[in-house]
Amino acid sequence: MPIKTILLHMANDERHDVRLRVAVSLAARFGAFVDVLYIATPVHMPAAVTGRGASYGFLAEATAIAHEKAGQIEHEVRQALKDCSYSWTVDEGDHVELLAARAAFADLAIITQSHAGHLEDRVLLHVPDRLPLQSPCPALVLPYGGMPEDEFGRNIVIAWKNTREAGAAVRAALPFLAAAGKVTVLTIDPPGHTGDSGRNIMIYLERHGIRTHHQSVIQQGGDVGATILECTRTLGADMLVMGAYGHSRLRELVLGGATRTILGEATVPVLMAH
Repeated sequence: MPIKTILLHMANDERHDVRLRVAVSLAARFGAFVDVLYIATPVHMPAAVTGRGASYGFLAEATAIAHEKAGQIEHEVRQALKDCSYSWTVDEGDHVELLAARAAFADLAIITQSHAGHLEDRVLLHVPDRLPLQSPCPALVLPYGGMPEDEFGRNIVIAWKNTREAGAAVRAALPFLAAAGKVTVLTIDPPGHTGDSGRNIMIYLERHGIRTHHQSVIQQGGDVGATILECTRTLGADMLVMGAYGHSRLRELVLGGATRTILGEATVPVLMAH
């Protein structure tokens, strides 16, 4: 499916400029419209803020500051996207819910990985990188540590297993895969597994004109997500494609083990779909 509408998450945070730069690059690459959603509600607050009154006070002040900053960030957006088609919207509320409501009308959402180092000194209020589990729209999760200046997507790893989620991720990634110089299908199987678990997806991609390599790993135990990340590093990949796994339990979002690891520790962009 072609990428013709990109939903860009913007906020008064440390990584909004990186998301903007990636959106500009992808809009030019795919000829896409960029739907920019600036959310003034803070994503986190200091853990030292205690008590309901203090929390309300912090949120009100941080939201007011974000509205004041909106003009400056809008100027950044208009300058960066001056050669692209785009829209600009300011809103308040839960970041994931607001993004999910607009993501139904987008082909790709751009968000940033949560910073694990903030967990000790900040209270996370909204976690945008949970969007893939809340929306039919695939999400490109950018690593919190930053992006290289060079264009990514030249060497892509697909973490494959025959599931609805992984299939959705591969279909969403077709425009990236078609342009990549190298694509590796990574399959992780249990001990005693026989057969070629990557064969059918490789045939499917070949029919789309995408040549792939197969990397098979037998998992003896431990964290599958860590194995995926290690293989991604070993292969020198600059992008990962995988399904996002999880479910809601009593209104709490419960992530699958591999998904949790990838969202917490990935150092390359990850295209995820649920």
